[in-house]
Amino acid sequence: MWKRIAIGFGLAIVLVVAAWSALVLSYESDLGTSNTVVVTFETVGSNNSDDTLASLAFKGNDAENLSWASLQVSVDVDGQSFGCSFGSQSTASQSPMLVSPKLAADGLTFTTEIDATSETSFTHFALPEQGLGNETNYTMRFSKTDVFFSEDVLWTYIPDTTMDDDVEVNASELSADSENRLDWYDYDLAVHRVDPKTGVYVIEQHGMQFKLQFLTYYNADDESRYPTIMIAALNGSDFPALNNPMLVSPSPCLIVAGDEDTQLWNGSETILLRENDQNIWAAGQTISVIATYEGVEIRIIETEQATVSG
Repeated sequence: MWKRIAIGFGLAIVLVVAAWSALVLSYESDLGTSNTVVVTFETVGSNNSDDTLASLAFKGNDAENLSWASLQVSVDVDGQSFGCSFGSQSTASQSPMLVSPKLAADGLTFTTEIDATSETSFTHFALPEQGLGNETNYTMRFSKTDVFFSEDVLWTYIPDTTMDDDVEVNASELSADSENRLDWYDYDLAVHRVDPKTGVYVIEQHGMQFKLQFLTYYNADDESRYPTIMIAALNGSDFPALNNPMLVSPSPCLIVAGDEDTQLWNGSETILLRENDQNIWAAGQTISVIATYEGVEIRIIETEQATVSG
């Protein structure tokens, strides 16, 4: 009898482990969108630098509106990528970095990944400059899930808020607490995942105000210890990173929205991608469109693998 009980107990453990493993492997992030983008390419035959490249629209009548602050759009021409935005794009980095900022299509919002993998030291992040800081000059410091603000940062947290929401805070609401780690995430025991809370931090440093929201704890390869944050200036504050040519350059591809709305891509709206004083698609070259939302690639349907006419 005891042998049958032991066998049954063992089988139960195996089933529980198998069920848990299946749950972990089937985990899907809430980030991204279910929208599908239909791309219609133009037939471009000139050597002009202001040609319309393509029109983009969502498939179906139930597409959700998408925030331009969370969108990144680019065109790939024979393996070379060109960013598309309302004016500015990120300047491509030539080497791996502990701080990796990417400018959104709105030209104002950064989505920045921090390498917090070190077990023995913090990665210091200088937020206004969107770069690596040091122990005496930084805004936030990261190690695994541990995140702290610098001593010269004032801050508050607004729960159940996103970057798309208008936020206003009074100076009296700002805290100077830099000793306690930020309570920025929940831990999902069912799938052993770190999930950022839905909320926005408002911070002030050196007279500049910013809002930021944690998006994920995982990089594109689903490796942990890579917290990613969306960041934008508030109340007309300077954002030095936007004026740094090492980080930001004029976009060679412009997004033209019908209602000139740089906040939302309306679910029923068709947009255009147009060259911006640069002939990026020439005779004999192939072109494709890549778009991500909240760091997750959007499904694209192209009318055909376009090749420019001669």
